[in-house]
Amino acid sequence: MHTDTTAPELVDLPARVVLTVDGAGAPEAPAFTAAVRALFAVRAALGAREDVPLEGSYSQDGDPLRFDLGKPDGWHWRLLVPAPPHATAAAAETAGGRFGAPVHLRSPRAQRVARLLHRGPYADEGPSLAALYSFVERSGLVPAGPHTEVYLTDPSTTPPAQLRTLLQVPVSRWV
Repeated sequence: MHTDTTAPELVDLPARVVLTVDGAGAPEAPAFTAAVRALFAVRAALGAREDVPLEGSYSQDGDPLRFDLGKPDGWHWRLLVPAPPHATAAAAETAGGRFGAPVHLRSPRAQRVARLLHRGPYADEGPSLAALYSFVERSGLVPAGPHTEVYLTDPSTTPPAQLRTLLQVPVSRWV
C-alpha cells in the first residue's frame, strides 16, 4: 500500500515537562494499552483538560538507534504526553499508582530533530523512516537517539489510510 510523506525538515524542539511510561513489547500488548490509559488518566487527574497527542519513542532490544518495524515484540518504548502546569513528580507517581502504571514526570532538554509527516497505517512507516534517516545523513547529521512518533490522529476513530503520524529523530553533527 502506497503512503504519502511530506518532505523532511529540521526543527528545534523546546525543553518541556512531560508525563512518561516506559515499557517493552508490541503496541497490541496489554502493557502498552495500560500505559496509554494511565498517561491520559494521570494527566486529567492532575488538572489537564485539553486534548493532546500521544508520543512514543521506540528502539529495538535495548539499542536506542535500532528499530525493526517487523519485530514489535523486541521494541522498547517510552510513551509520553505533555504534563499540565504545576505537576509534580510525587503527584504524577501517586496518580500513576492509582491508574495501574508507573508514570513519571520528566524534563527532556531542547533538541534538534529531523521530522516528516507519515500518512497511512503504522505498519507502512518503513519507507517514511528510510526517507527520514536518508535526509539526516544527506544533511551531514547523525541520529542522537531513538525515533519518536507523534500520533496526530486517533487510531480508534480514524481509518488506517487516513492516519497521520509525525516521525522525528533527534540529530547531532558528526563528531
